[in-house]
Amino acid sequence: MSGLLERFDVRLDERELRILLGIIGSEPTTAYKVAVDNRMHFSYVYKKLWSFEQEGLVAYFCEPGSGRKLYYVLPKGVLILMAYEALSPKMAADKLRDRWNLKDFSDDEILELAHIFLNNYRPGTPVNDSVMSAYVLYTRYLAGELNARNRALLNKFFRRAFEALIGLIGEGCLQKCGQDIASRDYI
Repeated sequence: MSGLLERFDVRLDERELRILLGIIGSEPTTAYKVAVDNRMHFSYVYKKLWSFEQEGLVAYFCEPGSGRKLYYVLPKGVLILMAYEALSPKMAADKLRDRWNLKDFSDDEILELAHIFLNNYRPGTPVNDSVMSAYVLYTRYLAGELNARNRALLNKFFRRAFEALIGLIGEGCLQKCGQDIASRDYI
């Protein structure tokens, strides 16, 4: 575990873990609610959330109408909680499935993919973006840094990431290339 946490370069104490777990348990949520639920001072929680934002562990959106900041945990935050063994596998799989938009992946596939990320993480790896994460893993696979044991899972993940990328480019392109994407093996 310590090797993984050294690569993430994130050290969390018990109170910081409680903040992250408080967010993930009732997201989206406000800093005030996290502070009240964990019996912490609001300014401490707010400062920690700001530092978590800078580290890419959490993000927020403003509630329409009131403008309140509603926080949620990003994939990197979920992976950190997994590295600390502070999160149940079911909750981790559900959160990562939602964040990476991998609706057709089973819990086991999501957790295996998370372990691939955890074991191959290097500083600067964009784990909060599934398309960029797939690109990083794809280049590592082509360089021989990943074993072929997870070939089917990685191929499925690369296909979903490529579909997402094409979706960003345009729906017309996706319709023209759809059959080629569905039939292609990426590794």
